[in-house]
Amino acid sequence: MLRSALLLALSIALAGAGSPARAADTIRVEDLRFERSLADDAWMLWARFEVPIDDRIDQALRDGVSLHYVVEFDITRPRWWWWDEKTVQARRVHTLSYHLLTQKYRATIGDEETRQFATLAEAAQAIAQVSGWIVVPTDALEPDTRYEASLRLRFDRERLPRSYQLGALTNNDWDIPSEWKRFTLTTATPASAR
Repeated sequence: MLRSALLLALSIALAGAGSPARAADTIRVEDLRFERSLADDAWMLWARFEVPIDDRIDQALRDGVSLHYVVEFDITRPRWWWWDEKTVQARRVHTLSYHLLTQKYRATIGDEETRQFATLAEAAQAIAQVSGWIVVPTDALEPDTRYEASLRLRFDRERLPRSYQLGALTNNDWDIPSEWKRFTLTTATPASAR
């Protein structure tokens, strides 16, 4: 009797825990380019992410919920004698929404542009790209210095409506993991300074 009660309690606990995130449900960096723009006198970022889209996301959009994704880009300068110096912390919000009247999906990239798409796949592809984002002025990074950079696109669960946030507490449906892409960069001394 006690054994069957324990098995029942264990099965209820496991069922309520939700399914663990599969590898296909993870937001990943597919392509990345970070380079100096002489015209803008700044360092610019280009990236493409793989964003999982499924029926729950489509249903939430059709219910009028806007879904927010945050591009996070950090640059730190390693120091052996003290904590690493946070040189750059850049954030930009990409938003997916659905306009019921026109029956089109909308992708808003930062504060720059809003575009409409006929399909969710097209709109998701638009928010999964960063093109020519000026993340740091050239003079903010010291010449001939090694930096550690990291980039990711994460789903912002805190910006969901309260009813969705309460549901997210009891299951993992809205817990979309994202991976950091880490890389090392070394700034070069400009040719004019040599």
